[in-house]
Amino acid sequence: MSEPANRFSKRRVVLSVLALVVAFGLWYAFRPEKLFVNKKVNEPAPATLGQLTPLYTGSFHTDARDTSGRATVYRQPNGSRLLTLSNFSTANEPGLTVILVDGSSMGNGQPFTPADSNHRDIGEIKASQGEQNYALPEDVDFNRFNTVAIYSAGLHTVFGTAKLDAF
Repeated sequence: MSEPANRFSKRRVVLSVLALVVAFGLWYAFRPEKLFVNKKVNEPAPATLGQLTPLYTGSFHTDARDTSGRATVYRQPNGSRLLTLSNFSTANEPGLTVILVDGSSMGNGQPFTPADSNHRDIGEIKASQGEQNYALPEDVDFNRFNTVAIYSAGLHTVFGTAKLDAF
């Protein structure tokens, strides 16, 4: 084999390996198969359901993506509070979080940008569908943080919101 042909063959192998590494990296970063596979969870209601006191509730409304269900805040017998999402469904997207939002920061059609002062992070969403429960911090002021939002940090988008009203 001549020197130029041998060099071309080595270059082709190196470029092929590099292309495979880049393709794997892109797949891992974006995980496109998660767009088609909905994860569903059905957490059981707390064993003390009969002893829970409902405080606030609201229905989800779609903002950027189809989102539906109900958000309810309960006080447990020990005084702690619990957020439940029931009959919940939203678009399947990696990196979604449940946040409590200062509802006044979402008005006037302005895009929502989370800042330390206008939201409280509750945690990563457990699944795009089903019944789920989240423990709430003790110091959340529901007079201010009166809206539950499903937020995608990667897209900087609120998928859906539920305005919490007193029960």
